[in-house]
Amino acid sequence: MTDDPDRQPPWSSRRLSGGTWTNGASSPTRERAEKTISVKMTEAELAAFDAAIAGAGLKRNRALRIAARRIGGFLEADAETLAVLKDLQAQIAGIARNVNQIAKAANRTHDPDYRAFLEERRDLGKALSRLDTELRAITETATRRTDGETRLRRAASS
Repeated sequence: MTDDPDRQPPWSSRRLSGGTWTNGASSPTRERAEKTISVKMTEAELAAFDAAIAGAGLKRNRALRIAARRIGGFLEADAETLAVLKDLQAQIAGIARNVNQIAKAANRTHDPDYRAFLEERRDLGKALSRLDTELRAITETATRRTDGETRLRRAASS
């Protein structure tokens, strides 16, 4: 508080605006995380677009976001991708079991069956290699971005 009764304390002009305290006269200048864009289409283009997205059960905004995100290389978890990821998850569980079996075979006190051990090790290596290839195809941003750009160029040339 101040000694002067006519003078207001500095906090008296502050206001809560959108969850942020402001200084009465000035408002916070926060940049929005989302940006709005508009797209012009002919009636025929819009009708074709609406028909295509209706089959997928999408609204215009979502369909355009998916297209933009794919071109940018972002991962869209569609039903096919989710099915592949679930299959990969099952493969990882199987590989974990194989690793456990290999560890048990290596820790036996009596004479281990080295042929079986080497066969399991080879199978594990093949499974890990397949898993790595599949995961790279899904998660590699450059591949997804190139695929999206190729689709965009193909659509632009038609």
